[in-house]
Order: sequence, then structure tokens, then C-alpha cells
Amino acid sequence: MYEFHGWATIHETTTEADAGNLEMIVNNIQKFISELNWSAGLLEVYPSNGNYYLSVGGFLNRKTTEAEEIIKLYQFIADHSSGSYGVLYTRDDEDIEGYDNNFRVLVLARGNIQLKEDLFLSPFVPVVEDNE
Repeated sequence: MYEFHGWATIHETTTEADAGNLEMIVNNIQKFISELNWSAGLLEVYPSNGNYYLSVGGFLNRKTTEAEEIIKLYQFIADHSSGSYGVLYTRDDEDIEGYDNNFRVLVLARGNIQLKEDLFLSPFVPVVEDNE
């Protein structure tokens, strides 16, 4: 099972949420999303009180191209709106690099994304679930 949950606040720059191009940036993000042919769960940009935010979440039977598309979306946001920030939590119980019992966190900030270790829900067993 591949599990993912995330959010991002869309800001044009690190000094201004909207320096005049925010609508265009959001439209480009929405276009990127529409071209994904997404069917794996929640993936949408919403307006709220003059700001925009991305919500993403779902479960896949295994890590597929849809999982990679979400990471590409976060990179797209980083590349086109340097003031955006957020996180994407993922867990792949079939991970072959030793993270099959851990969440990993993709952190979006200042035009970059970085992969971080999760300190809150990992190791999944026994923090969240018990062994059978």
C-alpha cells in the first residue's frame, strides 16, 4: 500500500502572496493537475480568504506513476511560485530502501523540495499499529 497526504499554500514569492501573477500561477497549477488524468484520490487547488491551497491525499495498491506525478506537482509548484510552502507525507509498505515501516516527508519551501524523515508517526509499527 502506498499512502499519501499533503497540503501546500500557494504564494507567488517569499515576500508577497500575490505580486500580480498569482491567478496565472494557480491556473498553471490547475492545468498541470488536469493533464494528470488523476483518479487516485483527492487532488485539488482551493481558494480560501484570498489565498490558494492544494490538498492531496489517497491510497494506492502500490507505488505507481501517480505517486511520482504528485512529487512532480510539488516540484512544479516550487519552480513556479517560490513563496509556496507545504508538506507531503508518504508511506510505502513495499519500499525496498528500508523505509517500509516509516512515513517520509517531502517539504516544500522557498522554491525547493527536500525529503525528510518523519518524527511523529514513524516507525509505523508500533507508533500507529501493532504487529499481528
